[in-house]
Amino acid sequence: MKKKLYGIVRLCSLVSTVLCACGKNTNPIDMNTAEGDAYMAYIPDGLKSEYEWNSPEIEKLRKKYPEYFELGTFKGLEVYVWQMAEDDYRFGLMQGTNREKTLEELMALKGASPEEMALILSAFDIEDRDIFVIPWQNPISSYIVTDDMVKDPEYISNVRNMLGLDLDKEQLLKQQLPKQEEADAMYDRIPMVRVDGKLYYDTGRESTISGRCGNMDGEITSTVDGTEMPTEDNQSNFGSGFGYQYGADDTIEIYMNEKWFVFEYREESSILNLNFLNIQ
Repeated sequence: MKKKLYGIVRLCSLVSTVLCACGKNTNPIDMNTAEGDAYMAYIPDGLKSEYEWNSPEIEKLRKKYPEYFELGTFKGLEVYVWQMAEDDYRFGLMQGTNREKTLEELMALKGASPEEMALILSAFDIEDRDIFVIPWQNPISSYIVTDDMVKDPEYISNVRNMLGLDLDKEQLLKQQLPKQEEADAMYDRIPMVRVDGKLYYDTGRESTISGRCGNMDGEITSTVDGTEMPTEDNQSNFGSGFGYQYGADDTIEIYMNEKWFVFEYREESSILNLNFLNIQ
């Protein structure tokens, strides 16, 4: 990222190479040591305060989000954004690929704040134009971001501004189109599971039940592609190995990533209509 902070990080990396003839220094620098003083000697006076302010924060983020650092950037970086409320944005980071990410991969993303993700991105040697922002409707959020919202260039532009990413609108439209198709596919896919011959759909709600029994009523043992509908009992289109319990009002609750999510049964007629539309 072409930012002042990134320039500082790169400068410090260069100094580290000079100071450590054995190779790249991957350990945090203690600014209260002689090594820290040597680092600061190579940083312009006008930038020292910014480096001192941000470097400790980046080290904290390395410990909090280790999976977001040291990612390959050959095909760019993909920033996944979802909303928990109108002004509550969360971010996850993956290295760029030519494939659509699975629901299991997306569910494993930790939600960083805009400020945290901006600092994380500043640690990468990458141009802003190679950082792709992809909106995602996280099932754990009850705040719905509509398809029309994410297709509006202003939505992506505003998110990029939160992260300090530069890109004019013409570049944005050209760059975002392939990734928008990927985002559209995510919105078209509805997580669902078949249990006892019935299809249960994700509601986007997290269970509020407390004092739960520790025994599972069943487990999802097989999976199909995210764009397909499960055809066998204990099969989902978002992964396998998840335990579930029967809930009230024709629901089941599935345990994923240390949380319980509510899935509800829908009438077979609506499912048949969906199949008909997909065939057409």
